[in-house]
Amino acid sequence: MNTVVIGIIAVYLLVTLTIGWAGYVRTGSTPTEYFLAGNTLGVVVFPLTMFATLMSAFIFLGSAGWGYQHGMAWFALLGVEALAGIPLALVGLKVWRIGRQRGYLTPTEYVGDAYDSTTVKLLILGVQFVWAIPYLSIQAMGGGLLFETITEGAITFTQGAILLTLVTTIYLGLGGLRSVAWSDVLQGIAMVVLLVAAFLYLFPTLEPAGTTAMLAETSNHLEPSGDLGFFTPGVWVSFLLMNTMAIIAYPQMFQRFLAADGERAFRSLLIWWPVMVIVAALVPVLLGVWGVVTMPGLDSPDTILPALLAEYTPVWIFGIIMGGALAAMMSTADSLVLTLSSLVSHDLYRAHLAPAASDRRETWVGRLTAVGLLIGGLALALPQQGTIIDLAIYFIQGNALLLPAYIAPLYWSRVTATGAIASVVLGQGYFLAATFGSAPSFIFMPFLPALVLACSGLVLGSLLSPEPEPTEFTALLES
Repeated sequence: MNTVVIGIIAVYLLVTLTIGWAGYVRTGSTPTEYFLAGNTLGVVVFPLTMFATLMSAFIFLGSAGWGYQHGMAWFALLGVEALAGIPLALVGLKVWRIGRQRGYLTPTEYVGDAYDSTTVKLLILGVQFVWAIPYLSIQAMGGGLLFETITEGAITFTQGAILLTLVTTIYLGLGGLRSVAWSDVLQGIAMVVLLVAAFLYLFPTLEPAGTTAMLAETSNHLEPSGDLGFFTPGVWVSFLLMNTMAIIAYPQMFQRFLAADGERAFRSLLIWWPVMVIVAALVPVLLGVWGVVTMPGLDSPDTILPALLAEYTPVWIFGIIMGGALAAMMSTADSLVLTLSSLVSHDLYRAHLAPAASDRRETWVGRLTAVGLLIGGLALALPQQGTIIDLAIYFIQGNALLLPAYIAPLYWSRVTATGAIASVVLGQGYFLAATFGSAPSFIFMPFLPALVLACSGLVLGSLLSPEPEPTEFTALLES
């Protein structure tokens, strides 16, 4: 075991826990303080926490692994998320304005108010939980893979997954979104800077010109279809749509809209989002592709990035960059868990089970829920089945299918609760049937025909049901 690398990572984890404690000291006992940091995320913290929330083991390990398996096509399909910053900011600003007036705490509270329907709210809440647990598991899986690789097996996959989950649990339980957002500033900067540093250091060693020429002659890693022929035109269309749409519908991203301190935060997001996403998308994929020549035959493609760094960089650089990778995993796990725990404590416990509960009790229910969710994600990760991207794709598609129901009330006054229910049931039902059953996906991924059904259900269900009565929500949109 390399003690220098372990020491660097231990320092990083201690810094993260210190941030958690600082957030705890500053965080009050109200749900708004714990789950939304008191609506104080400004022009620096807001874009960085949005970025760090999105970038996870999916980027550091999964994307490099898919570059290793498939090739450069994955960069184009992932890099489209840089353009998604525009609708992300525009939709987010609209949600923030209404949320500030209505006092929303959670994404599903917004949905329930928009449709004036508890059924819609609980239905979407349930769907988000179904897809969130696999995504939580990939963060624990990434931690296990990293620690096992770094220590050459001295820390096992299981022990590494448990350690990452434990640290995340402690600092999330302490300070809520304030701790998460503050740590995201560190983690977001670390991710971009360290990825660039890794690229610059490895660039001359990997001999990119000769390596790229060899790949062009001996494989299909530079072809649009990828080395395995997976990226057909239908898959391309599916990925371009779902990667763009899912960013807006992720529950942890949607809740961040409500935590911004003002409109300037969204303008800042428009500036910094494309730059950060392009770096985070390009570097891991490119290194993964070059790694095909440099380190062929890896049993686990997800380990290509740490394997390259361990082989070709000094130990201190390796340790610092692996600390950044752990940062990416924790920043996504903590954000998703925080949002899901707010759904349980606010939209289930406070709204339906214990309306008379105090703010302090609601906050503690959220803390306990967070612990349970992290343990659930850990339990799902331990069998270590499938690659990180394989698991992430379920989460991406499942959430992207919720976007029509999420944004329709913002732009179409005729939409109804019946239409929203039809959209969710048809879209999610077909997706499950096509993914795990015998329903056809035609030439696309299951997401695309499911999206057609989700949009059709939304429109037809709304037009065939009575026109909704005016509400305070619709009055705010019209003002």
